[in-house]
Amino acid sequence: MKKAIKINISGVIFHIDEDAYENLRSYLDNVSAYFEKREGGKEVVQDIETRIAELLQDRVKDHKQVIIVADVEEVVAVMGDPAYFAEEAEEVEEEARTSAEKPPRRNRRLYRDPDNSVLGGVCGGLGSYLGIDPVILRIIFIILLIVGHGVWALVYIVLWIAIPKATTIAQKLEMKGENVNISNIEKKVREEYEGVKSNFKKMKDGDTYRRSTGAINEIFSVLGKIVLVVLKILLILVGVTFIFAGFALLMTFLGAFFFKSAIFPITSIEGIVFPFSTILQTVTEPIPAFILLLSIFLTVTIPLVALIYGGIKLIFNFRAKDRGIGVAALLIWIISVVMLLTFGAMEVRKYSSYSTLSDSYLFEELPSETLYLHPGDDVDVAGFRSYISFDRPFRGFFIGKMDDSFYGGVQMNIRQSRTEDVELAVHREARGPSGFQADRNAEKITYGWSQYDSVLVLDPFFKISQVSNWNFSTISLTLRIPEGKSIFIDEKMDRIITSARTADRVRIRDMTGKKWIMTSEGLKLYDEAELN
Repeated sequence: MKKAIKINISGVIFHIDEDAYENLRSYLDNVSAYFEKREGGKEVVQDIETRIAELLQDRVKDHKQVIIVADVEEVVAVMGDPAYFAEEAEEVEEEARTSAEKPPRRNRRLYRDPDNSVLGGVCGGLGSYLGIDPVILRIIFIILLIVGHGVWALVYIVLWIAIPKATTIAQKLEMKGENVNISNIEKKVREEYEGVKSNFKKMKDGDTYRRSTGAINEIFSVLGKIVLVVLKILLILVGVTFIFAGFALLMTFLGAFFFKSAIFPITSIEGIVFPFSTILQTVTEPIPAFILLLSIFLTVTIPLVALIYGGIKLIFNFRAKDRGIGVAALLIWIISVVMLLTFGAMEVRKYSSYSTLSDSYLFEELPSETLYLHPGDDVDVAGFRSYISFDRPFRGFFIGKMDDSFYGGVQMNIRQSRTEDVELAVHREARGPSGFQADRNAEKITYGWSQYDSVLVLDPFFKISQVSNWNFSTISLTLRIPEGKSIFIDEKMDRIITSARTADRVRIRDMTGKKWIMTSEGLKLYDEAELN
């Protein structure tokens, strides 16, 4: 078995057997010896090594990772033998003189031409690929830019981004459809050196050179500078937007996650006075709660930190070796999302069933034709350790200060009764993993109300007893008033009443502190003048 050697050619790592390595090293030594004393020889050798690396890469397959002698011989056949460089050089020069009228060579590749560019080298590259003078293409682009109301400027930018730039000698030869071998590489380097010398001579002629610069090139030069400035400004604006949005969202999330309020609060949710982590812990068991909290934290914070970091890179235009960190962060984020979905689905199943228990109470004989509605003890939210409420202060979920029990706000609807009696219906609803468990959870809901004489006292809160987690319990009341009966609504009853059937569509907050009578159309404001 032959020993495999690891080598580096033009920045690319290859595994090559000993015999192939000796052949390749001998070939490269001959190339270096031939060009070391020639003008531009170092650049020629570098380009030859780059081309050799490309050819060797084509011969590495999934089932074949080691370069063998046959591979090296094929590459040498493509590039040419150094022993015949001098003879080939004379033949190439003779062929160049006699082949000016030959048709364009095949296998051209499209690149942007940096040696014949005014803005991005797009027209120069297209000209080489199509065999057209780039000046003609530039004139066409200017006409299209004027006629197309700027649309072709976007087309040019897209081509600029999509078409690669011919940076190496091999790419420049491919752009013109020439064979990428040693002779052509040497010829191209020599032409570039001659071009540099010619440019130095032109610079000495100053005014003559400036006068020879066409108006079209000047226009493209100005447009190019303007486009580059605009792009830089847009990148900075995008970067600032990324940083501000990421920072605001991150601070909002962290504040809601760990604290009672966020630095940038979400105004659509009012009354949240304990962190989201506490909310989640009230509906899940300790271990799933920890896993869910960690998954939510990583799922949200990783993209936001990446957004801020991306904005900083756009503004300061720096490059960092952060690919490994990015891949690791992406894997962590994917794992977090999977855990969040998995454990979230498991916890949701615990509340998949719900049950409603209803009790009705009739008030057949009242001492007065008017029923007075009053709230119970004037319990304020300050009486609770933590709470979350929506829309109104008493619509929500509460935790007691002394007993750590769960409380909820009561909601009541006022409707017309179909009988002659006043009726109060109490509906208790709770959730659980099964219908049986949901029934048991609903039975644990404790709600207090009382009636004496013509006064009906309704507590604004209900309590859940002997439970370890909040099970999304609710209490809803339905008070049915027969036609002809009147009610007086206390000023604080708007904490409980959520809807009432009124003839004139009066808002709940406008009904408190007043007396109302039930009619066939609904509640109407009681007119004491009609009673006298």
